[in-house]
Amino acid sequence: MEAYTLPDHPASREEALRLHQTCDTIDREIAEVEALTGAKAGVAMDVQMKEDPDQQEEVTLQLFKAQLDRLRQLTMAAGQAYFARLDFIPAGRPPETWYLGRWGVLDPVTLDPVVVDWRSPVANLYYSGQLGPMDYEAPDGRVAGELTLKRMLTVRQRQLISLFDSGIVSQEAYLQEVLGSISSDRLREIVTTIQAEQNIVIRHPLKAHLLVQGAAGSGKTTIALHRIAYLLYTFRKTLKPENMMILAPNPLFLSYISQVLPDLGVERVVQTTFEGWCREGMGRHMPKILRESRLEKNLLLSAEERREAGELVRMKGSLAMMKKLESYLDHLQETVLPENGFKMAGVALMDRPELEKVFLRDLRYFPLEQRITELKKIIRKRVQSAAGLLKSKYAENADQMANRIRSSMPEGEQRQRKIRDLYALRDQRCREVDARAEEYLARFREKFTLPDLAGLYRAFLRECVPDADLLDGEESLRQEDLPMLVMICKALHGLKTKPMKHIVIDECQDFSPFQIELLKRTNPAATFTLVGDLYQGIRADEGIRSWEEWRGPVFDNQADLKQLTVSYRNTVEIMDMAQTVAGRYPIAGIRETKPVLRHGEKPGIRRAENEKQRLALIREQVRIWRDEGYYSIALIEKTAEQARKLFRQIGAELEAHLLSETDSEYRGGVMILPASIAKGMEFDCVGICDASAENFPEDEFLCRILYVMMTRPLHRLCIWYKETPSPMLAKA
Repeated sequence: MEAYTLPDHPASREEALRLHQTCDTIDREIAEVEALTGAKAGVAMDVQMKEDPDQQEEVTLQLFKAQLDRLRQLTMAAGQAYFARLDFIPAGRPPETWYLGRWGVLDPVTLDPVVVDWRSPVANLYYSGQLGPMDYEAPDGRVAGELTLKRMLTVRQRQLISLFDSGIVSQEAYLQEVLGSISSDRLREIVTTIQAEQNIVIRHPLKAHLLVQGAAGSGKTTIALHRIAYLLYTFRKTLKPENMMILAPNPLFLSYISQVLPDLGVERVVQTTFEGWCREGMGRHMPKILRESRLEKNLLLSAEERREAGELVRMKGSLAMMKKLESYLDHLQETVLPENGFKMAGVALMDRPELEKVFLRDLRYFPLEQRITELKKIIRKRVQSAAGLLKSKYAENADQMANRIRSSMPEGEQRQRKIRDLYALRDQRCREVDARAEEYLARFREKFTLPDLAGLYRAFLRECVPDADLLDGEESLRQEDLPMLVMICKALHGLKTKPMKHIVIDECQDFSPFQIELLKRTNPAATFTLVGDLYQGIRADEGIRSWEEWRGPVFDNQADLKQLTVSYRNTVEIMDMAQTVAGRYPIAGIRETKPVLRHGEKPGIRRAENEKQRLALIREQVRIWRDEGYYSIALIEKTAEQARKLFRQIGAELEAHLLSETDSEYRGGVMILPASIAKGMEFDCVGICDASAENFPEDEFLCRILYVMMTRPLHRLCIWYKETPSPMLAKA
């Protein structure tokens, strides 16, 4: 076993001893939790609650689960107890020393903090300040003082690997050490390197909506996930993971980010896509949706064809269309009512004016299907009352007739038979009344004509968009139809979604105003964190072109806009080249991206004489990257068909995986994928396989696609073309 050597730093021995003591404390606490729960560190324990627990059982189980969560956090903390030390002198108080880690650790005897959680207020001293006068917001008020030491510590497997003391040079060295490492097969958590502008986003107040314009590589996805962890820590008494939801672009992206929250000690946050949320809400009422990528279709169209195809999609996602549908559904509720109210056997149960009052006003908060059920409860009572009146009338008539018989006929067998027949007829009529009442209630639902969901949607489109290409058959319902289908389902049948208190949307620039407003109405108690990049708005026909499309119309100007302008992913050389491409189509109000000063190899732009040479160049470059030790290598083609063709040509010999939009597992290694699913992900090395002029002519939409592809790599970028390069690479 290789001998361990302390880092070259005057405080190495002191810090190594402190680390050893901290690990001992963590081990003791792990042992206590194990003894208390019967669980074992590192071994998952499945805990099930019985179907109908009483209050005490539920409280006991929740406390037990909290202990298991604590055991899991302590187990993770044991290998990497902390990452920073702060020495702070509060005004008028003795000096304080804090060690920051992913999870807080208390001394089990004194209950003093041994390690402070990165989400605690005092951690702001680390994330937002330099040495000198500083303050932070504590639970009992603002604490001012002087920060005298800010030390970054790298700890792995209980060993002290490196130390950096505060200062611009040392902080950049520490940041570059972390950013320069080779990636794994998942998005990384970044608690050790959160920067000041990122910290502002993470700790933004929960009560306010937040819009984040984040440059490519600015860490907006990771920051959004860390914000969830921060909010759950800060508001742990009122906010539960089950009441938080993150919406991602596709299942593959969910797999890519899946480990970040568990690594931060956060479990049970709802992670899904917008379509997944729709599917949960509509349940069995969700119609069949055509599985296609509109982005893929757009890549095959000319600019004019894309403009024409996008007009209807953009209209479908507008707030104006939402208002039209709202009005249409308001009118629909009147048309489903029986014209003349309800009668049974000539007895008026509810006339039309009362029916309108009950159905349209008193029950208006219920979906139509539930309104019918609630109305039936009212009508059932009136049917029973009417049936009772009829039976009382029959009984009264029978008694009167029996008295007449008794007074007009002498006592005897004939009179008795007549009275028996009379009461038998009464009983038969009463049974008929009961049967008629049951039949009336059994067929009550038939008096309402609720259309099927997809049929109603088509009818709405025919009425409100008469000149558009209408849907033709259920199979032609598409993803852009989902917001309206959900709204119709909510009006007809209700939704099964669980109400959320906070919703995070990644790649939000591809969401329409309709989608955001629908989520807002469905979760009225929720606040939102929306992160995206307008420069990566490759679904502009459905999404937004300006943040103002949301701030005023959707959020009533009650949303704060923050910009993340520093890119931590790409080297300076890669970002400079990507910026020259993005700059061909600037967006007003969006500040220029500034890369962290991390230099690397200049991206290559290489010409191939023919297809055979292109494949040879790709093979050779992948071999070089592998020999250099890089783990995740992405070969990105413009379209899915081009990606499939490349996979058939060289996938087997490169031991590559072919990724598609429907994949639900991200595996790393060498990957061949289309541009449509690359957004949001990062790789050690990226090859753009065909950036020829024929494949990427001058066009704003294709410029956004090319920019997305160019900003995926952490370390290496190579671009190949045949014959003539894209004119958008001219200045690159």
